[in-house]
Amino acid sequence: MEEGYDKFVLKGLAASSLLLAFYFVVASLLGGVSFALDNFVKLWYWMIPLVVGFGVQIGMFFYVKSEMHKKATGTAAASTGASATSMVACCAHHIADIAPFLGITALGLFLTKYQSTFLLIGISSNVLGVTYMASLMNTKIPKSRIKIFFYSLLALSVVIVFASYYSISASGNEISQKQLSLQTLISNQNDVEFQVTTLSASEFQIEINTHSVNLDFDLVQISTLYDDIGNEYEPLNWDGSEPGGHHRSGILKFPTINNNAKSIKLVVIDSVRREFNWNLK
Repeated sequence: MEEGYDKFVLKGLAASSLLLAFYFVVASLLGGVSFALDNFVKLWYWMIPLVVGFGVQIGMFFYVKSEMHKKATGTAAASTGASATSMVACCAHHIADIAPFLGITALGLFLTKYQSTFLLIGISSNVLGVTYMASLMNTKIPKSRIKIFFYSLLALSVVIVFASYYSISASGNEISQKQLSLQTLISNQNDVEFQVTTLSASEFQIEINTHSVNLDFDLVQISTLYDDIGNEYEPLNWDGSEPGGHHRSGILKFPTINNNAKSIKLVVIDSVRREFNWNLK
């Protein structure tokens, strides 16, 4: 490492650490420490490029600011916001837990649905930021080539982000057309209340409340989804509160249901059998 460069490397490492800390604080507040850790492991292939890219860009930014052009300030500031927003998107589905108190339910569902698009925006902004910083530095590569590469990356990033957005939107159109008659259903038996709200025909927001028993069951193990044409679906995963306590909430996800289905039935068997039925349009 050349003399004088170490301070910029340290600043880059500090920036990466701060972004990572920001994620863990937000994720822990929304879903708990275990969720923050589990979510990082699940999304490591997004998280690591985002954190590393952000740190590299910030280190280069301070070098450029110190040695060359101060016009890079705006680019770094814009990318900082994109990276931070992307980290929030990693735990966005837990915003739905507190959204009713904040009046932003629609925002929580939007961030959840387009999580991968937000992450792509964050990573793309870092790649573009690093390339832009390189164009301001004295390197052996002609600046004209770096600028051509930058604008090519910019165009490619826009295409990828819009393709991601379109793909997610298109995949949800057919299911959303079937949701028109879906609604929140409530089961109150044995002093335990279940509130089940359909996010789609195969995804359910579940809130469980009680004042007398311990909610120590695993929703994945005790839940099954049925359609009216004889298909049975086992849960893919539960994103929410861990077993235990008197109040739990989260999202229970199933495989995509058959397109020919006209109705669905969610069966949950804890101490009793609970059935939730919806008609599909």
